[in-house]
Amino acid sequence: MKLTKWIFIGTVIYLAAFLIDYFVTLFSIDESGIYRSKLGLQIDMTMNEEELFTTFSLTTQVLFTYLAWLVILCISVLILRKFRTRTSTA
Repeated sequence: MKLTKWIFIGTVIYLAAFLIDYFVTLFSIDESGIYRSKLGLQIDMTMNEEELFTTFSLTTQVLFTYLAWLVILCISVLILRKFRTRTSTA
């Protein structure tokens, strides 16, 4: 497969992980405050007797974790390709 296809697959996997991280963080909130998920989503929750205010924002951690994930994925794909070409020619 081409590297661009691996990047697309890696992006879909990252988005799935981000969504799972979002749900875990959101449903673990039990009081007002500012919460940050593992992948960098910041949730500002304000609760009172009548209303519930929630603000979501992305931090720079999201960008860094995404780029790190893509770099790890691309390096892994390139190493696997090099390993496959060595074993097929030997």
